[in-house]
Amino acid sequence: MNEKSVIGTVADLTAGQILLPPFVLRQDDGLVVDLTALNARGLMAQFVERVFAAGARFVDLDYEVFLNLVFLWSLEDIAGNVAELRKRGRHPRLRLARDVVAFPEERRGIYRSVKLDAGGKSAEFMFEQISVEREEADGATTDGSGTRKVKERLYADFDEFVAALWTKGVRFGIDAKAVRDAIARDQVERLVFAKATVPSQGKDAGIDEQTDLLHRDDAPRLLSNGRMDLRQYRNRFPQVTAGTRLFKKLPRLGGRSGWDVQGRELEPVAVKDFDIETLAGPGTRVLRDGGVEFVVAAKDGFLDIDANSGQISVVDKIVSRAGVSMRTTGDLSLAGDDYEEHGEVQEKRAVEGHNMTFFADVYGNLLSDGGCITVKRSIASGSARSPGGRIVVADSASRATLEALGGEVTAARAESCLIVAARVVVGRAVSCDIVADEVEIEQCEGCAIAAKKVVLKSAGARKDEATAVTLLLPDLSRLDKELAELEKTRAKLGPAIDQRKADLQALTAHADMKRYMSIQPLLKAKTLVMNPTQQGQWETLLDRVAPLLRRVAQLTEELKPLRADFETTEQEIAALEQARDAAARGISCEFGEVTGDARAHTYRPDLDAPPLSSLPAKDLHRRLREIGNAGSRLFSASGGSFSWQPPAGAFKSRSQ
Repeated sequence: MNEKSVIGTVADLTAGQILLPPFVLRQDDGLVVDLTALNARGLMAQFVERVFAAGARFVDLDYEVFLNLVFLWSLEDIAGNVAELRKRGRHPRLRLARDVVAFPEERRGIYRSVKLDAGGKSAEFMFEQISVEREEADGATTDGSGTRKVKERLYADFDEFVAALWTKGVRFGIDAKAVRDAIARDQVERLVFAKATVPSQGKDAGIDEQTDLLHRDDAPRLLSNGRMDLRQYRNRFPQVTAGTRLFKKLPRLGGRSGWDVQGRELEPVAVKDFDIETLAGPGTRVLRDGGVEFVVAAKDGFLDIDANSGQISVVDKIVSRAGVSMRTTGDLSLAGDDYEEHGEVQEKRAVEGHNMTFFADVYGNLLSDGGCITVKRSIASGSARSPGGRIVVADSASRATLEALGGEVTAARAESCLIVAARVVVGRAVSCDIVADEVEIEQCEGCAIAAKKVVLKSAGARKDEATAVTLLLPDLSRLDKELAELEKTRAKLGPAIDQRKADLQALTAHADMKRYMSIQPLLKAKTLVMNPTQQGQWETLLDRVAPLLRRVAQLTEELKPLRADFETTEQEIAALEQARDAAARGISCEFGEVTGDARAHTYRPDLDAPPLSSLPAKDLHRRLREIGNAGSRLFSASGGSFSWQPPAGAFKSRSQ
């Protein structure tokens, strides 16, 4: 086979010749590609297209290098190969072929039976034994022409196969070994010689957890006796310390394109990336170490992970968004000062803590150790207790117990609730039992109230149940009795103290005592120096005043406990009088507008009787509606208004 190179030069380029691009070099061993000159994708494909379109082909083609440079390698791949070749001490060049020669038209007829899949997934070729007739000189012919026709077998060539199939639309994925083997067998056969390569998918950027604290420990809580509390989890709200690495960013990994047999690029699904800064919430920071990005805790606190945005924060308060249920948290006993719950608290679940805020409905039981319990929506069939603290229900309470002994309860609406506190403020109360020191309600319907001070802007009945107000009057008898006893004690202590003070005054007025008291300080300060005669006189004086000094010391010692007892008695009397005044102060009742049955009466509970707030709910409900008689009634009507305060001097102290 005559193979004449068709590579020309700019100076003597003739028809049918091609010029080599700058990145293809002609050397003794053939054509090589300078990888450093391939600075844009598609350059190699343009060169190959130009060769085949000019009716030429490669000779001794390295098909693997051909595929890599035309289709498979990205600029990053090429740069990697350049670095690897230089590392091995080699020039960054790859051999492509021995030469470029013409591809005669008569040879192209060998490669005609190609079948291309409509989707470009594969291509088939029918290998045949092809013969052609040609004339050759022969002087022995009878017709006198001097030529004769002979048949000649034409054999396929792999390099021609690549060029011919390129012009027929099959440009990628030829199985070089299978084609060469088929050519060598020289048999009639159908061969799937090319297949598409599907794209390899990349990987989105992600995170790699750096601490187990990102996962809550939902194992049952272990009690001190070794048993497990199945109602509580071991560590539902983990804490971290400043500097703890929480997670690192895993960079995205790009996919690789696939190709169909027609040389069309099949791009992989685009991979997603994210900015790690968007995941670093308050209390955290981004640390970059050795090209790796980490989110680390900037302070000590509780982890808060926003499930919607994926942002992680380290906060001073516990934040939960999953709700409180047996499935999510079990019962909670919280160590932090502040807690936020954005999910529902389900029935029979218990939450214990200090300051707690609930943004969804509450059906369980809340217990604070004197902090503030805030329910942003509603509490139904559950309870909230905070001794000495505050309970705030922004929306409504229904069939619930709200108890803040010594504290305050505020609710927008309450229906069929038990409310106990020092101060109660409700927008609208319906069929509630309320015990407090002060009660203020905008609209009250069918409630039973026991308090020292009651202000109802509107009062009426609910389903034939009147609003009943029990005005609690103090029983001051015990305080008066204690005051009387203390006053008797004070009356005894006063004369005893006065008598000893008079005795001391008489002793200090004695002539010898006066003389002693005038000289003794001078001797002690060493401002007086006595002669022998004066010293003898001083010793005689000391003998005379010795009994007097002993008596002064005795009286002084007797005065100390008497004065201490007197001072203590005075303080106790003052405290009892203040307590008495406080018990009697601020008692009042006011109905701004009566719109239905409403009544008010006074009640002076026995000091030995248990407080109303300690009664069970059912007993309290009955008790509040049974208290009162005609003698204690202040008001009973279904209209008008009402205002009452105890008359002046009603609780006058015994000492007044």
